[in-house]
Amino acid sequence: MLKINTNFLYKYALVLFLFSATIGLLMRYNAVFPITSFGYKKFLQGHSHVAFLGWGYIATILLIYKYFLSSQQQKHLVYKVTLPIVLISTSLMLISFPLGGYKIFSIILLSIFGITTYVLSFKLLNDVKTTQTTSSKFIRYGIYYYLLSSLATWFIAYVTVTQGKTNLYYNTIYFYLHFLYNGYFVFVLFGLLFKVFEKQRVIYSEKWLKKFFLYLNIACVPTYLLSVLWSGVSTVFYAIAFIASLLQVISLIYLLKLLKTVLTQITWNFISRLLLKTILVAYILKIIAQLISVIPFVVQKSLALKPYLIIGYLHLFTLVFMSTFLFLLGIQAGKLTPKSGVFKWGIFSFLTGVFCTETLLFLQGFFIWILGVMIPNYHILLLGFSFVIVLGIGMIFISTLLQKNAVK
Repeated sequence: MLKINTNFLYKYALVLFLFSATIGLLMRYNAVFPITSFGYKKFLQGHSHVAFLGWGYIATILLIYKYFLSSQQQKHLVYKVTLPIVLISTSLMLISFPLGGYKIFSIILLSIFGITTYVLSFKLLNDVKTTQTTSSKFIRYGIYYYLLSSLATWFIAYVTVTQGKTNLYYNTIYFYLHFLYNGYFVFVLFGLLFKVFEKQRVIYSEKWLKKFFLYLNIACVPTYLLSVLWSGVSTVFYAIAFIASLLQVISLIYLLKLLKTVLTQITWNFISRLLLKTILVAYILKIIAQLISVIPFVVQKSLALKPYLIIGYLHLFTLVFMSTFLFLLGIQAGKLTPKSGVFKWGIFSFLTGVFCTETLLFLQGFFIWILGVMIPNYHILLLGFSFVIVLGIGMIFISTLLQKNAVK
């Protein structure tokens, strides 16, 4: 039985990312040139679901498949059946959400996706456990956190029917997002990175890696409390959230010590090193943002300025951290060609657009916070730089079509 074609899978995930980003661009366009009967919320749901479940999830799964499974394990029927179902269900979400929103068709697709990923997750856990390394522990715990986050998708239906959009409803959504962001993606992406270092025989302190894993893992569950501080909880929750945030800082210190030794050894090209440094900066900013979000005043202001500060934070994770990470891993796995001129311009366009949109979002939030004013032509500027992001993703995808002799 043949193995899965990971080149095709990566390209497919990249196409889903391109579609998701295009939907985001359309929403920016609507803010400048309003479209009659534009279902903003429906498009937003399609945009976010496809970005995470399409681009993020599929790309990480194929990289786990490539790096952590033996040739014999890769031929198993489970992967041949579940991965196409995941591809089809996420693709149909591009249609179901914009047209119908979170209604019956989308719910059916999400249910199919969820059940399929359970089968896939348990199979991966069984296969990955045969590799007894710290990087494989990152992968296993990332999958555990994915399974934990998925519980919210089933519970949210019960909450919606019985209570409506109460605090519990929103905190259930934040539960899902927290363990997907800070659980699944953070653990899996770092697990893949250190697996790449293992493959390339990079020498680093295994003790420091275990410390990074330990403190990050201990902090993961209690940092969920950062997401519920807005709902008027007791000071005990603030204290626990603060301690958990400090544990993340400690884990970051070990990560920085590790990467300092790694950077002196790797012989990566300029693009790969740029992407790694970009990821690191994004991750540091994420940890800092979580630390200061314990401050009650900051919590209140962030809620009031949600279209700027919270959206900026979400995009910091999705674009600057997760997507840039997947581009770097794509290069190391042979899915992307850093020597291609089209690819280089695509990366520079993507990073430029992301940097400018993030700067605009946070600056606008602080301008309203401190001065109570809007940046002149804010929405037009945001639209323009969002187009640069989409252009960059498009060029990166085109570079995969021009690529020859890719590693499968």
